[in-house]
Amino acid sequence: MGAHRRCRPGAQQAVAPQSWVRERRLPPAVLDVMAPWEPMRGLQAIWAFPTRNRTFTMALLLAAAVRAITMVAFRPALWFGGDSASYLAVALRLQPDVSRVSGYGLMLYLLRPLHSVIVVTAVQHLMGLLIGIAIYLLLHERYGLPAWGATLAAVPVLFDAYQIELEHEVLSDVLFEFLIMAALFAALWWRRERPFWADVTAGALLALAGLVRPIGLPLLALYLCYLLFRRVRWWVLCATIVAAALPIAAYASWFNTNYQKIALTRSEGIFLWSRTMSFANCAALKPPADEAVLCPPAVSPRLAASSYIWVPESPLKNIAGPRFSARKNNIALHFALRAITGQPTGYVAAVLHDFMLSFYWNRPQHPSTFTADKYEFAWAKTAWVTPNLPIPGGGTLRTDQQAYTHASANATRAYEPYAGFMRGYQRAIYLRGTLLGLILLIGLAAIVRSWRGGGIRRLRGWGGPALLPWVTAVGLLFVPVATADFDLRYVVPSVPVACLAAALAFARDEQRSDTGTTAASGSSASVLQASGHSTHGEQQ
Repeated sequence: MGAHRRCRPGAQQAVAPQSWVRERRLPPAVLDVMAPWEPMRGLQAIWAFPTRNRTFTMALLLAAAVRAITMVAFRPALWFGGDSASYLAVALRLQPDVSRVSGYGLMLYLLRPLHSVIVVTAVQHLMGLLIGIAIYLLLHERYGLPAWGATLAAVPVLFDAYQIELEHEVLSDVLFEFLIMAALFAALWWRRERPFWADVTAGALLALAGLVRPIGLPLLALYLCYLLFRRVRWWVLCATIVAAALPIAAYASWFNTNYQKIALTRSEGIFLWSRTMSFANCAALKPPADEAVLCPPAVSPRLAASSYIWVPESPLKNIAGPRFSARKNNIALHFALRAITGQPTGYVAAVLHDFMLSFYWNRPQHPSTFTADKYEFAWAKTAWVTPNLPIPGGGTLRTDQQAYTHASANATRAYEPYAGFMRGYQRAIYLRGTLLGLILLIGLAAIVRSWRGGGIRRLRGWGGPALLPWVTAVGLLFVPVATADFDLRYVVPSVPVACLAAALAFARDEQRSDTGTTAASGSSASVLQASGHSTHGEQQ
């Protein structure tokens, strides 16, 4: 290996592949075939990755083992009541749901030919692992953090019990989380000038995330503002807007085909109305008669905001028609806007109260103990809705499950001792809300750190690389409580994004010239370069 260091640069390139073979044990015949093809070098990087990144590889394998135990423990999957039922209905009928965006239902449709929700959960567990890999690659390969530091930032998404529980649910949250992280990966991989397609890709991915969960759309708006702030070229901004608008327009057209209205849902007004139920005072607001029927009941203390949509005594029942009818949604939207503009201090106080629930040391039982229990492995076998739940379009939850899986029994079963292990694991291994708050403060410190040396006057560099993930993490926590209510599952997708922002506080200050490279070619180049040196351990 020392002889390689004494060679001329050109000669080093010639002997590096043979040195790499001795280190990585790739057969020489295979390397001879791969050598002329630049894209194939990515395979070399993948082959070398475990050896050169031992700390993270051990963490990744352990996280995969915990997910494998979860899949064995609770089969075929965890069902989240009516939410899971509505997504399954979309997959079977290709008709958008009126109460929530149905992008996740389309993923279920793509996996439908496999006739297995076990495959669905396996894909979601893989997404969780890929999020951890993305964090590690960004921090270690692009921003110079040592392997242990980049691994530490990925630990919450790899090992948090509530992250793993959500991955095992037939729910949209993990797909949404994956799309958000993919967008950030595209936006942050290039430290200096990004290629235009990276900005466009990030915008398109955020638009797709908005079709999985609607809070993705405000995050898309934040990203477009971020591009303006960074003074990207006008045609790049326009291309990003077009790329983001296309999937949204396609979904709106699909919704219009089924319901004769260009929209994404018929629920945004109802959810915003529920937000006002925690503070609205109709005696002060004096709403018109058609809105007055939506005033909160005169009981104290009031329920959590979103509960007013689902409880049997919901004011929504004072208006004829289905819960998410177009008329109810329109009236509820007008009531909500009246309450927010008429009692702005009440609205701000309610939003801030629920926002702070994210940072409690113990997980708050909000909006109710019934809802909070759904995220516990201890309640995995509970049927949160009856299997005979009627489904819009015909059929019941039971018949839809049978149609999707081609199996007669789909109720969740717990298999010991694996289920017992996961119940004990969940009691101990999860990120406390207070620690999430500390992580966000560290990310904020990274933004303040970028002001040093005049960074506060340079818009292109203002906030540093931590700015986008930090704003995204705060948005993931703030938008749900501002438009509906706090829910424990809404916190989980913010965790890996917040960890990424916090870790960037310790990134190297020097800029690397990496325009036009890709993750595979960047890793491959480091592998070939390392082959000319005597170091055999992982890069620190």
